[in-house]
Amino acid sequence: MDSLKNRTLLKVIVLGDSGVGKTSLMNQYVYKKFNKQYKATIGADFVTKELHIEDKSVTLQIWDTAGQERFQSLGAAFYRGADCCVLVYDVNNLRSFETLNNWHTEFLKQANPMEPETFPFVLIGNKTDVDGGNSRVVSSYS
Repeated sequence: MDSLKNRTLLKVIVLGDSGVGKTSLMNQYVYKKFNKQYKATIGADFVTKELHIEDKSVTLQIWDTAGQERFQSLGAAFYRGADCCVLVYDVNNLRSFETLNNWHTEFLKQANPMEPETFPFVLIGNKTDVDGGNSRVVSSYS
C-alpha cells in the first residue's frame, strides 16, 4: 500500500460550450468507452482516474461541467481548489472556439487561483473524426 506522502490528488476541471464532447472525452480517457447518444450534463459530474508516475500515486479527480450558460453560476463551487483546467472546443464549430476566452476568463474569476498568470490550462480541439475531417472550420493553426 502506498504511503500517504506518495499520493497526490489533482482536481481537473473540464470546460467548454455545450455539445463539444467534454463528457465523451472524459469517458474515453477514464473508461475507454464512447457512447454515440448525446445526453447533456446537468450541473457537474466527476470521475477519478488513478495514475502511477515514477514512485507516486496520482488520483485525477476530473470534473465534467455543463456547457449551458444557465449552469455557469455554479462555477465557483466546482472550480474552487482546481489544479488544472481543460478547455474543450469542437473543431467543426467556430463559435465553440471563439468562446474559449470567455471560459478562460470566467474560470479565473470564479476559481481565483493564487497565481492566475501561471495556472495550467490545457486546450483540446475535439471531434476531429467527424465527417472524415471535411466539416472542420477551425484549423490546427488558429
